Amino acid sequence: MLYYYINLINLYVTYNFIKFKLIINLNNSLTNLILKIRQKLFSIIYPIIDNISANQNESLRHYISNNAYGSILEIGAGNGSNLIFYNKYDKLVLIDNNFDLIKQIDKSSSYNLILADINYLPFKKKSFDSIVSSLVLCSVGNVNTTFKELDMVLKPKGKYFFWEHTVFSNKTIIALKSFFIYIWQFFTNGCDYNIDNISNLESIKWGHIKIHKKYSSLIKFFGIYYIYGVITKK
Repeated sequence: MLYYYINLINLYVTYNFIKFKLIINLNNSLTNLILKIRQKLFSIIYPIIDNISANQNESLRHYISNNAYGSILEIGAGNGSNLIFYNKYDKLVLIDNNFDLIKQIDKSSSYNLILADINYLPFKKKSFDSIVSSLVLCSVGNVNTTFKELDMVLKPKGKYFFWEHTVFSNKTIIALKSFFIYIWQFFTNGCDYNIDNISNLESIKWGHIKIHKKYSSLIKFFGIYYIYGVITKK
């Protein structure tokens, strides 16, 4: 009789373990499906937004790309909107985690294209003279992890050129936007329009920062404005 109950318990435990694994696998499959849908939607939406704002943003793209030099890494390269502004480099590497976006990049230019996560950069230490980002930090998930990765691959005296958006320091605006942020993030690959990128960038300890502000009527509606500048590694 004892043997019978032991077998019954074992069957019960095994059944629940298998059910648990099936639920986990189902959740993972669903999560991956949602991620693919979000990335696909963003690959359609971003080029439209980029085209609408191209004229207003040209000077910002020119600043971050034209000033980069030597061996250059661009993180979050998207559909390659900065490519036409690079004019001097020994090596150019573009990295993004959205396959649907990077396959839109012009294949006629000379560069290396890598599908990878910004927070796990697949490069050796001190590989690059310059790093470039444009409207990327709002979507990385953990900016501190990203900054550690940039510090790792950037050479001493190397430069990190950035163009990002940051939120107005208005608590009412932030509170109002919080009601819609999850809908916004679903369609914009996780973009956090309440992110304080001035504080984020100024928290970097491994370099000296120069930061500038630019206000744009196109994004003022969202309670944000642009910042751009450079961090020179110590």
